[in-house]
Amino acid sequence: MKKIYPLFFVFLFLGPLVHGQGLILLDADGNDITGDTLYVHGDAHANLIKGDLFFHNDSDEDMQVMVRKVEVDILEGTFNAFCWDDYCFSPEVYESPDPIILPPGETSSDTDFYLEYYPQGQVGISIIDYEFFSRNDAFEEVIATVVFETTDPTSVTEADANGVYLSSPHPNPANSQTMFRYSLPHGSGEALLEVYSVTGSLLKRVSLPAGGQSIYLDTSDLPGGMSFYSLLVDGRQMASGKLIIQ
Repeated sequence: MKKIYPLFFVFLFLGPLVHGQGLILLDADGNDITGDTLYVHGDAHANLIKGDLFFHNDSDEDMQVMVRKVEVDILEGTFNAFCWDDYCFSPEVYESPDPIILPPGETSSDTDFYLEYYPQGQVGISIIDYEFFSRNDAFEEVIATVVFETTDPTSVTEADANGVYLSSPHPNPANSQTMFRYSLPHGSGEALLEVYSVTGSLLKRVSLPAGGQSIYLDTSDLPGGMSFYSLLVDGRQMASGKLIIQ
């Protein structure tokens, strides 16, 4: 027992000190989205859509925090930029020129970093990775993926005109599953939700029960990357869109 006591007291002494986790990314509600996805929704006709993302120093030392953006999939005709340390850069800037010094236990403010998205009337999604890294090697690089999704509430599509509705998938990008909301008018024929690869190969087909309101689509067996989905009613395409699999 004498040999065990010293080791036990070492762990007892060090236990309270081993708590720093590095840099943590948070959404506006304080949820940890480190390595995860933040969804920002808005009107395609808005002049600007703002996204809020915060970073927290969960360590015992000052951090010199830098950021870079990586455009994964940008909707044609749209623009994006980020604001850093109370200054908004042009869309052509991809990396912060100077670090923000973040003390231990502190969280960035709403002017330290936020996102700007200019939809320019375009309906669809843009996907951007934001990579946070250290100037003084105080933490390992962390990433959050931001998905900007815009819709046009004033448009009347063929699907709307026929009483058929299919929402965009959520979440998108998806990991193991995603959800669609839908509605079918009384007397609709066979309704199918199909997923295709970028080369047009059918990856998955599921039936939509009449009278249903939502369906969870298993995406765990789908290949990673971009695919496309379509809603078919009696063999007629009524709605379609992009689906990203992580």
